[in-house]
Amino acid sequence: MKQILKWIGIIVVSVVLLPLVVIFFIYKKAVGKREYDPKVLDNLEEAAQDYVKKTAPLSDVDSRYKYIRLAQKALPTAKEIEVGEVEDKKIDGPGGKIGLRIYTPEADGPYPLMVYFHGGGFVTGSVQTTDAIARKLVKTTGYRVISVDYRLAPENPFPAAIEDAYATLVWISKHLTSLRAKSGEIVVAGDSAGGNIAAVVSQIATSKGAPNVTKQILLYPPVDIFSRDASVLYPSMDEFAEGYVLTKESLDKYFKLYLSGANDRKYDPLVAPIRSKDVSKLPAAFVATAEYDPLRDQGEAYAKKLKDAGVPVYAKRFEKVPHDFMSTPSVATDETFELISEFLQEKL
Repeated sequence: MKQILKWIGIIVVSVVLLPLVVIFFIYKKAVGKREYDPKVLDNLEEAAQDYVKKTAPLSDVDSRYKYIRLAQKALPTAKEIEVGEVEDKKIDGPGGKIGLRIYTPEADGPYPLMVYFHGGGFVTGSVQTTDAIARKLVKTTGYRVISVDYRLAPENPFPAAIEDAYATLVWISKHLTSLRAKSGEIVVAGDSAGGNIAAVVSQIATSKGAPNVTKQILLYPPVDIFSRDASVLYPSMDEFAEGYVLTKESLDKYFKLYLSGANDRKYDPLVAPIRSKDVSKLPAAFVATAEYDPLRDQGEAYAKKLKDAGVPVYAKRFEKVPHDFMSTPSVATDETFELISEFLQEKL
């Protein structure tokens, strides 16, 4: 009997406790030591202050991204934000299978469709990290939201993410019936790097004439080079270089990892959509920027370029919040969801 109990104990330790210990150390490595300047908190709204304290930046992106990915995948699902149904699915893509997470409203279809691209500097992030955002979009808009697990750098640098994103749009356009789509119209959306992807695939779809992308929602997007030399054009890169979640140093490292082996294409519109010569035929855009974000100025410059070209644009700078503010509940977050819902209802 003692021998049996001994083996049961060994099995419990090896199967249950040991993996938990490993996950704990992976999490500690991913989180690292958070450091922030207490003075920056004076500029932020209360919810944003807590967010900065919990997510003060890790600039050592290139040596930690694998650990960060593992920690992000272990994040709990935001089940408290109830939707009708959540389905994980894989489709064929140009570089293998593409993971999709499909969120369905509680109401019966047919549904308008939105494709969502997560942030993470093209290096981290997943459908899990933006689970709460996707669910809230479903709740506030009534759209069926399809979140995309595109390939990440540095294993799959540019243009892998863009290829997966466009391939997903094509797949959706061919499966409108099974998706119970209300029409062939597709809204694209994304935060941070995902905002870049949404802007780029809007341009690709417009130039190809398909799929039918009708609106784009860009949340604090990098739309131009987001390395150190971007400071020449965008003062916010220096003004908020450190202290507010996203740093100039980490942006530079993300940029280099994303463009690994393709640095000569940093001005390509597929990397920097603001560099496109003609944006006049692009779909209507909702552009949200954060006051304390190094990417703020380029997001606002893109909104202006679209507006000057005659594209319907709703642009708003949200005050007293940093980059990635949509990841935490706040006044700015709630207002953003409300404005997105209004934007989608408008016939532009």
